[in-house]
Amino acid sequence: MQDLDLRHIYDINLFNINDLDVLLHEILKYTRELLNAEAGTIYIKEDQYLKFHVFQNDKLSYEDVYKLFYTIKDSKLPLFVEDKFLAVDSFKSKKIILIDDIYNTKDYEYSGTKEFDEKLNYRTHSIITIPLIHPIKSEVLGVVQLLNKKDGDKYISFDEKDKNSLSMFSSFIALSISKAQNDVVKLQRLNEELENANKRLEKKIEKEVLENKDKSSIIFHQSKMSSMGELIGNIAHEWKEPLGIISAYASSLKLDVEYENIEKSEFIKKLEHMVDITRKLSGTIDDFESFYNIETIKENFFINSCITKSLELANDTFKENYVEIILNLDPSILIYGLRNEFIQALLNILVYVKEDLIQKVSLENKRYIFIELFQKDNKKYLIIKDNSGENILNNNQDIFNKDFDLKSSNNSSKTGLYMTKIIIEKHTKGLITFDNIKFTYQDIIYSGNQFTIALA
Repeated sequence: MQDLDLRHIYDINLFNINDLDVLLHEILKYTRELLNAEAGTIYIKEDQYLKFHVFQNDKLSYEDVYKLFYTIKDSKLPLFVEDKFLAVDSFKSKKIILIDDIYNTKDYEYSGTKEFDEKLNYRTHSIITIPLIHPIKSEVLGVVQLLNKKDGDKYISFDEKDKNSLSMFSSFIALSISKAQNDVVKLQRLNEELENANKRLEKKIEKEVLENKDKSSIIFHQSKMSSMGELIGNIAHEWKEPLGIISAYASSLKLDVEYENIEKSEFIKKLEHMVDITRKLSGTIDDFESFYNIETIKENFFINSCITKSLELANDTFKENYVEIILNLDPSILIYGLRNEFIQALLNILVYVKEDLIQKVSLENKRYIFIELFQKDNKKYLIIKDNSGENILNNNQDIFNKDFDLKSSNNSSKTGLYMTKIIIEKHTKGLITFDNIKFTYQDIIYSGNQFTIALA
């Protein structure tokens, strides 16, 4: 039996496609290799039908496979027709069905298969049909049909050992398909929401430009899009480790199935762990989705929770660049405003500070970001400072100016600081200032930048 590598099923690039056919081709290929099957087909449930999705045949030429695919690509098997189609019976009964020779049985309708054989001078011998049952939900997603098992150059029948191997492996296949289906739908919906959000932002920009006769709203929009790129990068970082764990589990399960070295309870336990990991991956997309919702209702919220969320969104890039966060926060401080906008403002500052540290502090030295939240004299203060060293920018008008010349700066995140100023001063009625400072931490004197946000 060949050594199978199931990591292909969890390639993150698969989630950038509009359908599941690439994933299904990978699944069919490795399932056929598992049983030495010459050909195979996958049907996926859509409404009240089993819809044909992918077809593979090692004996036919590429041209014949191509022609056949486009002949049958819209084929559907009705689930409401009883005892006619092998695939439908397997789907409805949730059973793996073996057929030794379709030409010596009258149990099902094979006119389509026989017509295919005649047209392409092919001979279908044995068939094994496997229902794809989700191991947690017990939902049947579709069926896989494998044709013509081979032993060298000879055709042989599928047997009970094949059936037992596939009964466990099919759960893993169903899990993979379900995860991919859910995330493709979620990403498509998210893309639609982002397009709608962009349209609403464009309208808002037009209104702001007319009212203020300046570039404020345009820069606001540009900063939002810049932050979106930062966040997408963070999502990619957050997905790397979980996908590696899933790949390791998949390889382990594959070996266990091959050598019949696993109990059903242990198999299910590992699958449940994989489901838990994929649920966390989906949660990352949910964070992205909620963060970019356009808010219209102001509310009371804890500043501490916004700081935590901002750090979560940028956490992986901080780790990758060895930036250490030092926190001293009063968790009881509330303000009134738009929560997501405030998170955006904090994220803009953090991204700017991170980029400045990367440019000015080498990896041989410590890179620090200090965040302090406290209340004094009926005012709330949020201070964000770093140890980036001396800075020629010591004037608030320079750092927050909407007309700041980005071409002369190495830090493209400065465009977000103008947006931050608008959010803090106009939307939360606060004040934000920027200064170069010197301070002591762990008996070492540092110099760097400090952002101070004062809120009523």
